[in-house]
Amino acid sequence: MAKVKQELGDEAVILNSRQVKTGWFGLFASKRVEVIAALEKEQTIIKRQPVTVKAEQTTVAPQVQPEPVRTIDRKSPRLHGSLQHVEALLSTESFADESWDETLNELYYTTKSVEEVERYVYEQVKSSFSEPPEAKRYVMVVGPTGVGKTTTLAKLAAYFKLKEGKSVGLITTDTYRIAAIEQLKTYAEIMNIPVEVAYDFHDFKRAKQLFARKDIVLIDTAGRNFRDLAYVEQFHEHHDFTETSLSLVLSLTSKIKDMDMIYSQFESLPLSSLIFTKADETSDIHAMYRMVKMSGLPVAWMTDGQEVPDDLIQGHADVLTRRLFEKEGWARWTKQGV
Repeated sequence: MAKVKQELGDEAVILNSRQVKTGWFGLFASKRVEVIAALEKEQTIIKRQPVTVKAEQTTVAPQVQPEPVRTIDRKSPRLHGSLQHVEALLSTESFADESWDETLNELYYTTKSVEEVERYVYEQVKSSFSEPPEAKRYVMVVGPTGVGKTTTLAKLAAYFKLKEGKSVGLITTDTYRIAAIEQLKTYAEIMNIPVEVAYDFHDFKRAKQLFARKDIVLIDTAGRNFRDLAYVEQFHEHHDFTETSLSLVLSLTSKIKDMDMIYSQFESLPLSSLIFTKADETSDIHAMYRMVKMSGLPVAWMTDGQEVPDDLIQGHADVLTRRLFEKEGWARWTKQGV
């Protein structure tokens, strides 16, 4: 990996690796590893030159009607003027499917209390979050590149070792990015946690055997592999998912339509929970509410910073709900209002 990095840089990806033997007719043979690596090809943009066609008869092309875009009417307020902050939240795409207007108006005109309306919305959001499941012996994270899987795995390793006092092993099957492997190894070295790199299923099986006595084994994966159905089937053959907490990692800085696309790519897996990252890099985190409602999955963890393991929040319903309204700036739940 050092040679690959030296020749191609940190952005190199490993395409294939295999063990080869050298020697004279099998005598004095030594094992070596052959690695094929490359740089990802940048997308080529082809500029099309305009073509002028002289025609004797002018025809009008039929107009293609665009697909209807779901919009929310914001011209006329749906709630009382004292509830503008509530209406602002309900006008977001994450809450587009909620029909609480009539109930909230009735509650406000009955009680004349903004706090009662806020409490109702708070409880509705809180009820959508179920308590996080207890981690099984294997904890595996899946998701696309760039969502923070490696950093999250390091935070989990520190949490289970330092706060729960468990013996931890790390396995990475994400062998595409050289820098990602080195990053995980650096974290592992600092925390004195063993890490194994699995280039194929044989390596993965061997790594599991090495960590047979560990209390918990954390597994990093390459997102691109798990979009391949054949690879998923092979993984099922080499790993028992019944003893695995399988979490889909999503970045809260992503657009909602991107989150939907990512979830659709991984929903065929036996997912047990969601993990949300980069809460510190966005002004709102209400997309988390929408994803939980859509998937029906609990939130295992949320990360809101780069500190390991401090910026790691367990997905308890009350904690996540408070964070959501704190981000929205609702006075009752902001740090200034506490």
